[in-house]
Amino acid sequence: MKRYTIQMLFMRLVYSIFKSFVLIFVNIYLWKTGKSIHAVALFNIFNYIGATVSFYWGNKIALKNTKYNYLLSSLSFISLFAMTAFFGDTISKYSILIGLLGGFGDGFFFFNLNTFQASELDKDEMDRFMSLLGIISKISSVLTPALSGLIIHTYGFMTMIYALMVLVFFQFLNVLLMPNSQFHSMAKIDVKKIWANKHLRNILVTHASRAPYSQFSIVANSVFLYYFAKSELQTGYLNSAFAVSSILFFMIYQFSQKNVGRKKLLLIGAIAHSMAMLVLFKPSLTTFIIYSLSINIGGAFFGHPLTGLQIHASKKYSDSQEEMLGNLLSRVCMLTSGRVFFFILLLLFYTDFTSPIFYVFLGYNIFIPLHSFWLVRDEI
Repeated sequence: MKRYTIQMLFMRLVYSIFKSFVLIFVNIYLWKTGKSIHAVALFNIFNYIGATVSFYWGNKIALKNTKYNYLLSSLSFISLFAMTAFFGDTISKYSILIGLLGGFGDGFFFFNLNTFQASELDKDEMDRFMSLLGIISKISSVLTPALSGLIIHTYGFMTMIYALMVLVFFQFLNVLLMPNSQFHSMAKIDVKKIWANKHLRNILVTHASRAPYSQFSIVANSVFLYYFAKSELQTGYLNSAFAVSSILFFMIYQFSQKNVGRKKLLLIGAIAHSMAMLVLFKPSLTTFIIYSLSINIGGAFFGHPLTGLQIHASKKYSDSQEEMLGNLLSRVCMLTSGRVFFFILLLLFYTDFTSPIFYVFLGYNIFIPLHSFWLVRDEI
């Protein structure tokens, strides 16, 4: 494996540690301090808006040096954690600002990661790389939730924030060892060409249509799970256990490819993703645990391989670097549209598990994985 690939994987590991904390405990903290789901929704809406803007900025910055994107990503997360520590129990009033900071961290980081994947990896390499990324992110998720929950339970939320600021600072130093490189083009989105290419068009639709599914999963493993567990410590332990199971499923997926076709494995994953929603029609701690284990099967067998196919298509259906970057930017815009739409619905209509919108989400999430599989079946 090339040195740069190993460095990319290591960068993803460190990034996953503090991102795992943001996705689980920052959402919980905003929900607790804001006394409603509104702060959580606003944080996530502006997180994805910031990610889209900074993804485009990342392209402009890469014309000079891609290393600057990593530096700005680390600085964004340092600022997010610093603000959270400074404002404490009033942080829900600043959910828009910390959402933007988190989004900038995501956008700058993923511009580099996605362009590396699209330009350097073929379809088979992409599949292996996505599984490795999944395993790496879940390894970090084994320790981060349990350890974070224990620290928060024993010493308080702010102690964990200070520890993460130290970790992000070391990520900042690690960036200095990354090789210097630069791009020579800006993204060019050719809407007519995208629309005329049925395969690329179908893949872009899966970005927008699957985004609400993934956002529901994030809220389910943080706010919804915490609602029933009623403890950061128990929530952390459960998410660590889910991460262990996910690593197992990623390994099973890799070993199964020798005897089972990739298309069959992705179909199994899509079915698991759909069926996971059925148990939540009676929400409880037990059903959320069953749900989380089921979506981990779907993530390993369908979610991550599908992401690999989506990113690979950005290069496959382009004739130049400008078009490849444009396809990646189109992907980000479609993802943002689906994610923001989900959180707007959450903001406007959700109050508790008896809200009609909760069951609308469940019905939609049952349908969309199989629909996505059908759209990309020719690309597998």
